[in-house]
Amino acid sequence: MQPPYDCSGIYTIHIAGRLDESWADRLGGLTITTVDQEDDSSQPVTILNGCLPDQAALLGILTTLYNWHYPLLFVRYLRSS
Repeated sequence: MQPPYDCSGIYTIHIAGRLDESWADRLGGLTITTVDQEDDSSQPVTILNGCLPDQAALLGILTTLYNWHYPLLFVRYLRSS
């Protein structure tokens, strides 16, 4: 399934590390959930979920995460909104 570039969609983004929930406004209002790994030596994983208006907004969020030095694990387009 190829997401449309100029339409809104539901995305999930997984990053390595812990991101505080207070950053949600700076990340387009995405829901922030952190999952601690079962193995104590592993970093927690933060999951960002929500609706983005288009892929330009997605790129803005990915750029912000890159600038904050959060390793990107994966991005998934779930469906149109």
